Amino acid sequence: MTPKQKRSEIKRILSLLEDDNRRVFKLMYSHEDLDKDINSVVDSMPAKQLTCALSQCENSYHSIFQILKG
Repeated sequence: MTPKQKRSEIKRILSLLEDDNRRVFKLMYSHEDLDKDINSVVDSMPAKQLTCALSQCENSYHSIFQILKG
């Protein structure tokens, strides 16, 4: 997966998550500007952080899905 694809997938998953999840994401990846738009946060992330961020987003999404499913 290219960095561009990873960014797109992170944005897609973040759009499905709740505000609290996006706030935590901003705390982790844009702690100096918590008012920054979430898509801008993803766009400005260094490529080396994308794999980890994508994994974290997927885990958050799957956790919420399991709660809703149960």
